[in-house]
Amino acid sequence: MKEGTITLAMIVKNEEENLQACLDSVSHQVDEIVIVDTGSTDSTLEIARKFTNKIYRYPWDDDFSAARNFAIEKASSEWILSLDADEELAAETGDLKGLITRDKSTEAYLLPLDNPTADGNGEYNRFLVLRLFKNNGQYRFEGKIHEQIVITKKEALRMAAGPVIKHKMLPSGERNRKRGRNLSLLKKAYSREPQNHFLEYYLGVEWLMLGKPGKALPYLEKAYRNITDSNLFFRAPALRYLIISLQSLGRLDEAICLCLEAELKYPDYTDIYYLCGILFEEKKELQLAIKWFNQAVKCGTPPPFYSHMNGTESFLAFYHLGYCHEMLGQTNAAQNYYEQALAANPKYTFPIYNLFLLLKAKSGARHTLKYLKEKGYLGSSQLALPVANLFFASGFPGLARLSLEEVADKKNCDEMRFCLGQYNIFSGKLEQGLKHLKQVSVESKFYIQSQILQTIALLLLERFAEGRSLALKLWRNQETRCEGWILVNLTRMMEKDGIINCPQKIREKELLTPALEIFNLCNYYLPEYGRQNPRLLQLAANLKSIIKSTSPQGYLTLLEFYRDKAGRVRSSLNYKFKIGGNTHG
Repeated sequence: MKEGTITLAMIVKNEEENLQACLDSVSHQVDEIVIVDTGSTDSTLEIARKFTNKIYRYPWDDDFSAARNFAIEKASSEWILSLDADEELAAETGDLKGLITRDKSTEAYLLPLDNPTADGNGEYNRFLVLRLFKNNGQYRFEGKIHEQIVITKKEALRMAAGPVIKHKMLPSGERNRKRGRNLSLLKKAYSREPQNHFLEYYLGVEWLMLGKPGKALPYLEKAYRNITDSNLFFRAPALRYLIISLQSLGRLDEAICLCLEAELKYPDYTDIYYLCGILFEEKKELQLAIKWFNQAVKCGTPPPFYSHMNGTESFLAFYHLGYCHEMLGQTNAAQNYYEQALAANPKYTFPIYNLFLLLKAKSGARHTLKYLKEKGYLGSSQLALPVANLFFASGFPGLARLSLEEVADKKNCDEMRFCLGQYNIFSGKLEQGLKHLKQVSVESKFYIQSQILQTIALLLLERFAEGRSLALKLWRNQETRCEGWILVNLTRMMEKDGIINCPQKIREKELLTPALEIFNLCNYYLPEYGRQNPRLLQLAANLKSIIKSTSPQGYLTLLEFYRDKAGRVRSSLNYKFKIGGNTHG
């Protein structure tokens, strides 16, 4: 066994979507890769063979520890690194070889693991996990589910700042499938060990993550009560999840009492201050919420032995401070906190929505665009796209298009093509809009809507033959038959003032909603320099005729549409008046 060598030991099953990225992230930092497959039926093993010939099969017996320990037995290096296929090693955050040679007395390391709670916006929970340990026969996994390394010598265990393990954000269906599997195994294990408080913790977490706080609560209460501070790696997250469960169940006062108790016991645990701020915010006790959020910022990043929700000390707290000040009418302070949140984490987009509404109410749409450009927010597609959508939703398609000027060439994707197409069309640049929409790929989620918008643009350009061809294409697609029927009729009406009959089932049960959606889109048409397209009024009038003639509910639906629109205008004016009179803070 050569000194200073590392074996990556993994167990896998049907991980073709994740394994390549995982092994790419770590292969240059390890000397050997051992992969134990527990029954893959996809291309997992083909991917594994690109990296190693040490591939073994293990008959799955509902025991994660047994499979992991089998992988360890096949390792020949001095050290073992354990990863799951949906994890990656962030190389820029640390070097494994440098870590294991730093201190000869250390035999095992706790590494940071970041588990995202939202995709791509910087929200994640950080835990410390024992994943790097000496291959000396003393370190083995225990537990059939949520297995843990047994620590034989606590004095030989160290916490490392890196490298950081990044857990992949899985699709919701895959996450729920794995949680269902975990619950089944946990229940079996708990029936055998009803006094195992760590199993209670894991059962609570699984139920909470499945959106069942009522089922999670009793397990988390037992875990928090019975796990001691000697296992703070578990007790701290049990506390946090317990507070979240109580909040989800509307038991806010109980959750606040728990926070007050925890503040005395764990004064350096930032997440407690943040969560208490959320609870007071929900109770609309905003001054108290502000106090707790400020304390979270003051506390800063907590010690690594706490399970920590990233951002509670910065962008999350700043965002909620902005919201609380805004609700109190202190709009200057609110604006400042929203901008601090964006500065702390530009990927966290929620503050840009509030900031947009504040600026627009205070100074108008054009000044808002100018301000956001000067602040540099529109240089990032993550912020420019929501800003553009906000301008469009506010009735300014031209400003929406201008919001994307800086990023249009940097992010060449279907979402950008669709947005540019939509905003060009509704600001009167029909040909440019068509050009962008034609580039949206067939596989894209924006494809159907791009076809509808192209048809509308062609009708406004009086290119009826092309519009009819596109409308018929939508009609032949079972999923878009209603939209196709509407657009075929619009083409006919604009050419010949006629309507095509269609089955009663489609007219009454399926037509009204898509017809209203297309009619609503037409209300966003606001060409630059005020040059109105004469075909637009005809198109809108024909849509109203379709809505009224195809369902007894048509008249009422149109009436409700106009009432809702008037209500939104009234709310916007009230908000603008409120902001204009409350710019202090």
